[in-house]
Amino acid sequence: MAETDETVFTWRGKETVDAVLGNLLPPARVEIVLPVNYNHALFAGLNPEADTAQTEELDIEGDVMLLRKVAGLRGLEDLAALIEPLSGLAATVTVLSPPRIVIVLE
Repeated sequence: MAETDETVFTWRGKETVDAVLGNLLPPARVEIVLPVNYNHALFAGLNPEADTAQTEELDIEGDVMLLRKVAGLRGLEDLAALIEPLSGLAATVTVLSPPRIVIVLE
């Protein structure tokens, strides 16, 4: 198996998305580190039925549809530009706490 390239980006909206688009060649692991204040919005947006007393820890894995949900949150709309390019690839998307998005291309 080929070695996976890993690249970490700090969230700066469209600037980050443009940089990520240049790194979507498999095998790759791309991590987008979000500001800490996004943790609550991500947790609430991805777990709408969660108990309000529940610890807001994220560890949600999915495919590009997970990224579509995340891009629906205010301030993260620029992530929608990654959906189409990732749709044609074998991509796994994971949302974690502290808030970050990890995209793995096999």
